[in-house]
Amino acid sequence: MKKAVLKMSGIKLKPSQVHKMRGFIGDVFKEHDLVHNHDVETGKVIYRYPLIQFKVINNTPVIIALTEKAVKIFGEIFMKLDHIKIEELTIPVNEKELSVEEDQFGMSKEMIQYEFIHPWVALNQENYKKYHELESFAQKKEMLSSVIIGNILSMSKYLDYTVKDEIKIETTLKPVNINLKTKSMMGFIGGFRTNFEIPDLCGLGKSVSRGYGTVKRIKG
Repeated sequence: MKKAVLKMSGIKLKPSQVHKMRGFIGDVFKEHDLVHNHDVETGKVIYRYPLIQFKVINNTPVIIALTEKAVKIFGEIFMKLDHIKIEELTIPVNEKELSVEEDQFGMSKEMIQYEFIHPWVALNQENYKKYHELESFAQKKEMLSSVIIGNILSMSKYLDYTVKDEIKIETTLKPVNINLKTKSMMGFIGGFRTNFEIPDLCGLGKSVSRGYGTVKRIKG
């Protein structure tokens, strides 16, 4: 699968500013629904796995694009993006690093270790209640493993990949409090092992386009 990564090396942002960067760039390139995931004519949200994702990694703004179609749009963003605006502050984009590569995506013959470098938003209102009703740690761990599998299956669907074998998951996660859209929520940090290859810096779970659930492969 084709993947492009754009790093704006000369700019420092806080993770809490990701949605403002995304909002600004989505407005500048509003003719491309892949950038902002809203219908261009009606403004309604398009529910799908985001093929263009915005992140702040080590305080550096990063945008990733997945699939040939998204990478093509990404080239236009790279050429035209000369500044970003965060609230009333206009920040020039003087340093841009673009890399384009073919990444592996899909079932693996071996178990691969991943780490969430940004909190994973696993639970919606319904399964949040179910999670807290579970009495044992083992039950909660099993539920989180099932949610990750669901995230991978959903991601695969939108990336036109058919999962034909059983996805196996082993988790080492712990809950943390996060603020999402001004609301306090539960997220999870830590890692997991799976027999599925996920490209570095892709997101799993909710609010992926804002950087949540970003995964990184641990070598070794």
